[in-house]
Amino acid sequence: MNIFSKIGVIGSALLVLSSASAIATMPVETSATPATKVSDTTLENFYQVDKDLYRSGQPGAEQMQELERRGVKSIVNLRNFHTDNSEARGTSLKLYHIPMEAGRFTEEQVILALKQLYHAPKPALIHCWHGSDRTGLMVAMYRMVFLGWSKQDAIEELKKPEFGYHQWAYYNIIQYLEKVDVEDIRKQVTETVE
Repeated sequence: MNIFSKIGVIGSALLVLSSASAIATMPVETSATPATKVSDTTLENFYQVDKDLYRSGQPGAEQMQELERRGVKSIVNLRNFHTDNSEARGTSLKLYHIPMEAGRFTEEQVILALKQLYHAPKPALIHCWHGSDRTGLMVAMYRMVFLGWSKQDAIEELKKPEFGYHQWAYYNIIQYLEKVDVEDIRKQVTETVE
């Protein structure tokens, strides 16, 4: 075998190894479809994020019934001092409550909310009072952790005017998203307890 044949074999081996490495580091999913506004509803700030998740402001009793008719199975509530118990009475919706403040949330709260979303019957709805700040934070984290979105893409969606994010009041949300270790969060959210 001459020197040119040996170089060809080594080059082919390096190409195979670099391709395998690229496949191993691909994100969980790479869906980059933006959230779509749901029409014909009385829910405030109501959008479909993907097939498994919706986002909105606080649903009332009639909206909880509407959500159930639309096939929603779970509600994840991020409001600090308000549960959905009275609004969801008479429905079969599974309720989760992770009290959170937009200006002072913790990473533990973020992980708990993502765990609830991960395990909740789908599709789920996530909401806070207006469906803008806390909900926007958690949708951005959902995008990065479960859908493989980049931080930049998730933050750009968060800041879209239609969602109502109050950046002047809750700049800490973007600061958190810029610094968060997405891989570490993903491991903590998806790990199984033995």
